[in-house]
Amino acid sequence: MNIITFTQRLQECRRRKYSSQQSFADAYMERYGMIRQSKKKIDNNMFGTIQSWEQGKSTPTADVLANICELLDCDADYLLGRINQRTHDITDAQHYTGLSPAALEQLHEYMLDLATEPNWEEIRELGENAFSHKYYRAYALYLIDELLTGSKSHKLSIGILDRLFQMIYEEGIGINKEDYGSDNEYETEEIDNRELLAAQTREQIDIITYLITNNIRDIIYENAVDEKLPDALRIDISKGTYFFSVYK
Repeated sequence: MNIITFTQRLQECRRRKYSSQQSFADAYMERYGMIRQSKKKIDNNMFGTIQSWEQGKSTPTADVLANICELLDCDADYLLGRINQRTHDITDAQHYTGLSPAALEQLHEYMLDLATEPNWEEIRELGENAFSHKYYRAYALYLIDELLTGSKSHKLSIGILDRLFQMIYEEGIGINKEDYGSDNEYETEEIDNRELLAAQTREQIDIITYLITNNIRDIIYENAVDEKLPDALRIDISKGTYFFSVYK
């Protein structure tokens, strides 16, 4: 075991779920109870043990490591430095989809937010800002699913997205940051030219963005007409309220 890797990744995973070593210790004790240390003593606190792990002064036994991984939603191979993503699921999904780990983590967060019945009272208290609630933000998963699967007649046009990418990055359409400076660095004619180029650039990008949004509109519209929901989602009415619930 690489102690440095283990301590760094343990701290990273612990901070992702628990703000302090004590809160992690409390959660461990609540779920798994006390553990025996190497000297056959019962650890009644766990705080000192966790602190020792994160400082690299000691390491958990195999069975305790399994409990840690379950509590922190990570794989032992990650803590031990054998894989570079938090779980094998993320590693496998990254290889399968080509998506970045950050994107996969965000999709997973959306799924968890949709899979939990929202606190409607909490949402009502937000008033006109209700759609800022994490449950509604998670509708992005619904939209992503629709765009990827498309509809009978439409798919998100890769050609349009590629054209937008080429315009901005490959063909250099846009205003470089070095084009900007204080007004006294430029003659009036140069400033006018820069403003004209910016306006032309915005117009071209606006046209392609319009084509993309039209493409998205057609997919959503056709799926709505056909009353088609993404396969990953279903409506849960078991408690008398209607909300999206992700298949587990």
